[in-house]
Amino acid sequence: MKSQYAFILGRNPALSVAEIRAVLPGAKVVVQTSSFLILQTDDTLDGPAFLDRLGGTIKVGTVIGEKVDPQVIVDALKANAQPGKLRFGISFYECPATKLGMAVKQQLKEAGISSRLVTSRDKALSSVVVTKNKVTEFLVLENKWLAKTEAVQAFEDYSRRDYGRPVRDTKSGTLPPKLAQIMINLAQQPAAATILDPFCGSGTIIQEALLLGYANIIASDQSAKAVADTKQNLEWLGQKWQTANGKLFQCDVRGLGNKVKDVDAVITEPYLGPALRGHETRQQISRTVAELEQLYIAAFETFAKVVRPGGRVVIVFPFFKTFDLKLNIAAQIKKLGFAQLDRGDLIYSRPDQHVWRQVCIFSR
Repeated sequence: MKSQYAFILGRNPALSVAEIRAVLPGAKVVVQTSSFLILQTDDTLDGPAFLDRLGGTIKVGTVIGEKVDPQVIVDALKANAQPGKLRFGISFYECPATKLGMAVKQQLKEAGISSRLVTSRDKALSSVVVTKNKVTEFLVLENKWLAKTEAVQAFEDYSRRDYGRPVRDTKSGTLPPKLAQIMINLAQQPAAATILDPFCGSGTIIQEALLLGYANIIASDQSAKAVADTKQNLEWLGQKWQTANGKLFQCDVRGLGNKVKDVDAVITEPYLGPALRGHETRQQISRTVAELEQLYIAAFETFAKVVRPGGRVVIVFPFFKTFDLKLNIAAQIKKLGFAQLDRGDLIYSRPDQHVWRQVCIFSR
């Protein structure tokens, strides 16, 4: 039996959709907007477990109607009623908020059921509000689709895995755990795959890969400090989540060809250049771009040696937003035997950032 699921997308919707489609490649798109995606699939999804493996999705829900009817919500609440007062909330996406919640509350009152309608200033409840108020949430999508939320993003876990680690190197740059998770999913590798991060930094990609069940992990960095930071963070992770540590060593990416072979996927964020303050000239940024082009070409020359045929490379490229400057090395990468699989639209960014992250996917 086919089921339909609604996904509330994160701040970078193209990236969120790409990740979901990578994890559910056989699912059919029913509707896609800038804030939500509805898929139809033969699979039965465990909402909380499924959302735990997605970095770019805020909520997952089961579609319960193609008509916004308060009675459908009342019936769903009655079917899952717990002792005490019912707590429910309604979030609206791609449509104005309505008095639907009050209509549901009135029907529950007439049925002799005590309830509390949880609201917020925004027309959609945040994950924090849903979690802390233990809300049974319903999603109104385009004022047409109705879904019941099965899980919301575990914001406390992400915070712990980011800010709670022993080491965070903000000077060199920190990759958000959510983005690391997205990149791992975009690689579409089985749990037995060998994954390499040759620019491991403080170990975020390795951390998230271990948490997703990957055991054959190789991490390296030219910086002794980065390797030490990663080791410390992975030891902390093992104590908290009982994960393995993977293989970790110091090495410049140019020398990896002598140490590593038959890698299934490279998942990495290389050096993105010096931190920007916003007043740099175009000439200064262009100089940085030229230097990074040499680093990235050298990295792909190594990837051509260590990645098995058919393997993947999921890598972050810098996009210098101030002057719309990117690395211009597509032709060189193609000559090395890699085909780009994405359309160049997978951007992870915040409005205040001078350098955006462009996630690119290559197949060898």
